[in-house]
Amino acid sequence: MSNPQSLFTRLAQEAESGHLLLEPDAAATCAQACADFLIVLNELRARTNRLACREAFGTLPSAQALGQKFDNKAIGPGGFADVLQQHIDTVTRMKALFDAAGKAYIETDAETRDRIAAAHPVE
Repeated sequence: MSNPQSLFTRLAQEAESGHLLLEPDAAATCAQACADFLIVLNELRARTNRLACREAFGTLPSAQALGQKFDNKAIGPGGFADVLQQHIDTVTRMKALFDAAGKAYIETDAETRDRIAAAHPVE
């Protein structure tokens, strides 16, 4: 299975080139859902620094080691904060895809309308 981030980037490029179209209302609804979800994800991401708990288990070396393990799960490499950032990146790409696809639909529709009008002028 391909990386979702590269998939949405590729689909957004297809939309920008006019090869992927979504009806404007559907695209706008999806883009708004992405924008709303991004607000939630960014709020969660901003709050991850408060998840650090190394000192919560005491001053013994074993307590510090346990606290460090929890910290790593929350804010360490591959932890919750990193996973949230990956989701933010993916949803951002999805929003760009929906915006581009809706715009491509409108542009294609306008182009078609202009071509029809040029081929059949009203007298």
